Amino acid sequence: MLNHPLTKALSLVWKLLTVLILPIIMAIYVEIIDAYYGPFVFSDLDQGKNVHKWGIIGIYLTFLLCWNRLNPHVISALKKMEY
Repeated sequence: MLNHPLTKALSLVWKLLTVLILPIIMAIYVEIIDAYYGPFVFSDLDQGKNVHKWGIIGIYLTFLLCWNRLNPHVISALKKMEY
């Protein structure tokens, strides 16, 4: 299963995406809120209202749900890349 170095690397990146996406989500969230609602920095998110934290948690859980649904398809595609 996944013996080719490229497919191993892609599989590792796919699995690490579940952890590495959280800082990306937070950075994008801060930029969007800053663009639409005025000055907003990460410290506002960190010490601010819980609605922002729940928003990020909701986005992250939605991402995890999508990742979980797509995972069998991605693994299948990676296995097909080996041949």
